Amino acid sequence: MALAGENTIRMTGVIVAREALRWTPARVPVLEIRIEHQSRQMEAGAEREVSCELAVRAVGPAAQQIEVVALGSRLVVEGFLAAKSARNRSPVLHIRTFELLEGN
Repeated sequence: MALAGENTIRMTGVIVAREALRWTPARVPVLEIRIEHQSRQMEAGAEREVSCELAVRAVGPAAQQIEVVALGSRLVVEGFLAAKSARNRSPVLHIRTFELLEGN
């Protein structure tokens, strides 16, 4: 039985890689990108530099919208984490919403 729980991620990042738009057999567009995040965060009362690169998947209209966004653009993405596939359990951020940031 699946457990209900919170699974919402919101982060700012720069698009550093993008694969070609693909279509599922049901004709739903899917786009895989990678975003790089850098920030300062508080941890145990101390500020630290944080950076990571994260796999991100957009499905449906969001895939087509992000496809035309230039590499190097900054955006805020919000979504949930899920395994990349049944065999590959690495996390992928699935976009629910996104916003382009000023200065792109």
